Amino acid sequence: MQTIIVGDKLAEKLAQYLRLDVITIEERVFPDGEIKPKLKKEIKADNAVLLLQKRESENINDYLIKYFLIARKIKETVPKLIGIMPYFPYARQDAVFEDGEPISSLYLGELLSHILDVFITCNMHEHRKKISDLFRIPAYNLSLFNDLAKYFNDLNPQETIVIGPDREAKTFVDDFCQNFPAEKIILAKERNTKTGEISFSEKNFDFQNKNIIIIDDMVATGGTIFEVATMVQKAKAKTISFVFVHPVFGDASVESLLKLNPQKIVTTNTIENSKYQLDINECLNNFLKQELKI
Repeated sequence: MQTIIVGDKLAEKLAQYLRLDVITIEERVFPDGEIKPKLKKEIKADNAVLLLQKRESENINDYLIKYFLIARKIKETVPKLIGIMPYFPYARQDAVFEDGEPISSLYLGELLSHILDVFITCNMHEHRKKISDLFRIPAYNLSLFNDLAKYFNDLNPQETIVIGPDREAKTFVDDFCQNFPAEKIILAKERNTKTGEISFSEKNFDFQNKNIIIIDDMVATGGTIFEVATMVQKAKAKTISFVFVHPVFGDASVESLLKLNPQKIVTTNTIENSKYQLDINECLNNFLKQELKI
């Protein structure tokens, strides 16, 4: 069965990994903001893999519309369509916190389920709902933290503590520590849903002469990680490093942390940025070959 890769520059790299043909996408934006993506040529294949990376400066809703339109076009001629969305938007809105709110992640999963046959993402924000709760098709949430741990082989795990900023980060920390068996601490974070203010119940730690690795799934402005790092610095940590998968604002998300003088900042290219270390195509290649037999 013939499989073809469809998408952008990230998709071209995936095609090289898998040694498959690739069809790229042209894009036009009209003066009123409407988007018209276009396949550079028609698809003739049994299976297609659609991979689109959110660009650094791209509005997240523009990205979604583009993804929907091109996926729907592909599905007209291809029996099986595997959709890869490295960063799954709206995942944080997985419950009704105040009356009148939509469960955005569920509605997005339902829409994608109507077009795609298989869905793949990376470190989706799974808190109150798992990926299987959102999709009506086979859906996979790949964790990249195990692979991110390899960038810390130069540190002694016995002299290092890995910190998750909240209970939701426990899975990330556990995955990371599979390949880096250090001490783990999960903080109890509280966020005011109206003001967005963050607080932590634990404040009296002694991290003297310890290397600290702070882990989370995403960094936007860096507010949460900044608060944790400030607390860690006050507890006399030897070094501080940051590990996260999604740089929500691209390079700006990484640069917001530089003022804290970290030893390392390790992230991925799920969202376009120039600061990444782990190319997600390494993980996607292995998964598509081993699990989906492509």
